[in-house]
Amino acid sequence: MSRLVVLDVDSTLLAVESLDFAVERALKDAEDGAERARRLSQITDRGMAGELDFRQSLEKRLELARLTRGQVEDAAQALRGKATDGMAELVEKLRARGREVYAVSGGFLDLVGPALAELGFSHGEMRANRFVYEGERVAGFDRDNPLSRNGGKAHVVAALKALTGRDSAVMVGDGITDYEAFAGGAADAFIGFGGVVHREAVAAKAPAYARDVKELERQLLG
Repeated sequence: MSRLVVLDVDSTLLAVESLDFAVERALKDAEDGAERARRLSQITDRGMAGELDFRQSLEKRLELARLTRGQVEDAAQALRGKATDGMAELVEKLRARGREVYAVSGGFLDLVGPALAELGFSHGEMRANRFVYEGERVAGFDRDNPLSRNGGKAHVVAALKALTGRDSAVMVGDGITDYEAFAGGAADAFIGFGGVVHREAVAAKAPAYARDVKELERQLLG
């Protein structure tokens, strides 16, 4: 039986960090927009490198973002054009070889859902955090979602293996939370992906590493 392939979304399937993208887009005309966007990017990098607890990272980023429902919807549509070059073709090839492919994100389904749909993922093949709204304002996130904390991807990968009946899974991603799915024993293999952002903390730990989509394809399909 072929193994399950689990792909990270931000800086892997997509060539951007979706929350950072949404905030930069929303704040482009705000007086303090550039500074808030810069601080948010720094928090993202620290979280992905494992220097900051992931839930703390989410809290700090949303506090800086102050997004509205309309801004989320606008960014979600704009993200449809931000797939990493070659990823759509890779997903298609994986499925043609009989692989089951899922997208698992520490980002927000409200933002990345339309882009993932364009990459060929059904709603049931997506796992991500969700915003909590108060009226038209993003007030927080669903804290019961395992993807809102460190170790959450291991929980989700284990659940996907049980759901699909696959006895092994490979996790692919750029961040330390992706590596945790392997370190926690849920994923049987891990490929660090540096085709969008190279994170040395991940490259140093990863048993396999791909610097672009072509190299990733060779490692996944041989």
